[in-house]
Amino acid sequence: MVPDPAADATNTVQLPDSRELAYAETGDPDGVPVVFCHGTPGSRRSAALAADAAAAVGARVLAPDRPGFGESDRHPGRGFADWAADVAAFADELGVEEYAVVGFSGGGPYALACAAHTPDRVRRCAVVSGVGPPGSERGDLGFEYVLAAASRVSPQFGRPLVWLMRRAVASADSFTDVAGEPETDLADPRRGETGRVLLADFREGLRQGTTPLATDYGVLYDAWDFDLADVAAPTRVFHGEDDANVPLAAAERVADELPDADCTVYADAGHFHPVVEEARDVYGWAVGAENASDE
Repeated sequence: MVPDPAADATNTVQLPDSRELAYAETGDPDGVPVVFCHGTPGSRRSAALAADAAAAVGARVLAPDRPGFGESDRHPGRGFADWAADVAAFADELGVEEYAVVGFSGGGPYALACAAHTPDRVRRCAVVSGVGPPGSERGDLGFEYVLAAASRVSPQFGRPLVWLMRRAVASADSFTDVAGEPETDLADPRRGETGRVLLADFREGLRQGTTPLATDYGVLYDAWDFDLADVAAPTRVFHGEDDANVPLAAAERVADELPDADCTVYADAGHFHPVVEEARDVYGWAVGAENASDE
């Protein structure tokens, strides 16, 4: 059962520079720590989609809002290395030494950054429907292409486009209004309770205005501050064969360039399918229970 997004329980920690980082916790409270890096836009709320699956495989999911998203304080000029440092400090505050990371969509590169910049902390890394490095094949979403190009120059240039997105999300009656026509699989995640969580997640991710999302696009689509070759942790890429947002070719490139990675491809599956319908696979692998989905 997908939790009610309105029932979201938010916690905060204070980082060394006095910024507040907001987070949600779900899954097994006594399980293996897994830091979930949300999408773009997105927030801690999307971790609720995997609550039952994470609990079943023994994953304690810790889902922080990136700076400027949800209820986390902004961090002007941030990059991937800053996020890896934030996650390490966040884990320190919770008394967690080692953790796995799971990154969905725009959170995929942030999960990889944690593995590259703080290799002594990250035990495994899962990239789910993740954005590829600069030069990777892009989806057919022309609006996002323009937003990314503008935000690479400066977040200020991306803000008007984010304003349009924010207005569309605020006025949407369902997640399908935001994400387009339903995907072909019968378990389409944009319907029902799952769709309500995703719409609440987008709204929460945009609550602080236009600059944070434009900043995120600039970080994602400009030159990365790490090389995929620097990711030493065991990594698995999970991707839908029919993903229109991030083409499968981008995922295959990431898997090919990582030193220790496998790629799991789901047939007839779109962008949201792996993080929703295959969450037991994802979190089972992240905690080292690779056969969890067969139990």
